[in-house]
Amino acid sequence: MGPENDRDVSETPTDDVSSKIVGAADGLEIQSVFATPGVHPFDEIEWDKRSARIGDSTGNTIFEQQDVEVPASWSQLATNVVASKYFYGENGTDQREQSARELVHRVTRTITDWGLADGVFANPADAERYYHELTYLCVNQYGAFNSPVWFNVGLFHQRGIEG
Repeated sequence: MGPENDRDVSETPTDDVSSKIVGAADGLEIQSVFATPGVHPFDEIEWDKRSARIGDSTGNTIFEQQDVEVPASWSQLATNVVASKYFYGENGTDQREQSARELVHRVTRTITDWGLADGVFANPADAERYYHELTYLCVNQYGAFNSPVWFNVGLFHQRGIEG
């Protein structure tokens, strides 16, 4: 290893980084950039119900879920991936998520509520603006979390599922 790799990664910065973040002392102030103020991002888009289906190379169906609700702008591939990989619950049961609304809300509401509980936001209104911004980015496919987030976040917070 060269000298550039000898640095102790656990060392703390000499400057207090948090003091350089605007609003960090009293919590973050969030401005609406993407979402329309006063309108839930789910209400700003057209929704569609369609089937999600994945077949193998011989044409056999290996996954299928009917009446999946997704934004109309989403491709069939996005619908298939989200329904087959990220919706919680066993297919065909009452616990099964049926809508991208449920999935996105489960994750973005949980992350927002964690931040609010931890004092990340200046006030509840800023937390709600953050929730709307994050929800807008996810539901419009401008940003996405990695798979473990979609698999796990919000299962306890929104559904009471431990594990």
